[in-house]
Amino acid sequence: RGFVAMRHRIAQALLLLLGCGIGECLVVHAPLARTATIRAGPFMSATEAPEEAAAIKFPAPLSGAEQLARAATFWSRAVPVMVSYMRVYAGLQLRERLLGQCLSNDECEVVWDEEHEKGAATLADAINDLKGFYVKTGQIIASRQDLFPSQYIDRLAGLTDLLDPMPTPLVRAVICQELLLEGESFEDVFVEFDNAPLGAASVAQVHRAVLSPRYGGGEVAVKVQRPAIEAKLMGDIAALKALAYQVRGVEAIPVDYFVVFSELEAQLADEFDFVKEALAMERIGDALATGPDGQPCTPPVATPRPVAGLVTRRVLVMDYFRGE
Repeated sequence: RGFVAMRHRIAQALLLLLGCGIGECLVVHAPLARTATIRAGPFMSATEAPEEAAAIKFPAPLSGAEQLARAATFWSRAVPVMVSYMRVYAGLQLRERLLGQCLSNDECEVVWDEEHEKGAATLADAINDLKGFYVKTGQIIASRQDLFPSQYIDRLAGLTDLLDPMPTPLVRAVICQELLLEGESFEDVFVEFDNAPLGAASVAQVHRAVLSPRYGGGEVAVKVQRPAIEAKLMGDIAALKALAYQVRGVEAIPVDYFVVFSELEAQLADEFDFVKEALAMERIGDALATGPDGQPCTPPVATPRPVAGLVTRRVLVMDYFRGE
């Protein structure tokens, strides 16, 4: 039983280092009575956008060298922590099998708590430096007190709050380029737009706004994707896959994390397509508003709906409700 417990300790630690993905969500209010449609062009080009937006410099995608540098930084932080966990495991195994000395549960807790404290500090520093997909790793760790040691929960708790928001001029520039039709101005779509985001995460951030009468009026939430984020996050998960591949078949690790991250890689690609997200929102709303007999019913749960005609691959306008 002692070896089984130690294997689970190692697996838990590696899961923390390798990370896992979560989708980003926003609590919004019940759907309005409309059917969403996807925004159709012709859209403005960067040079045709309003002067304020056209003057904004968009972040460039990471170059191959920059992606390699990020991967190397991650490896340089993660590998020593993994080696430290494995060294503790091997030491306890040697002590029990060859010397016949077995630590009590309390003594083992002290040993592992020290390892978790060191590992949590290293992981938190790496996530804060690298951001990107690694932030998603930290977010899921911080939200799962039932799965991860308290040292990691405490160190990474701040990642669930406001995260490095994009500057407002850049947000407006993305909206102008993605959402505005030829001849439209920002004010033609939004009569109000809050500069401070409601929340910011690794893929996108969300702002409260008020639509113009042309688009039905009312408060909405505007989800805006970070420019050039797709290549950055996919490069991050490739680094995680490479690390997971190196520990496949290791006796102390009962889970094949390479398979886990290969599946996550396939799923992550959908997070960058807000058109797919909007269609999923509609399907969920329709399902909840349909009874077992196939007839319309009052939904048991309030869910968001995308705003008709204001959805593109990188901008999603949806219903918004002020929380109680």
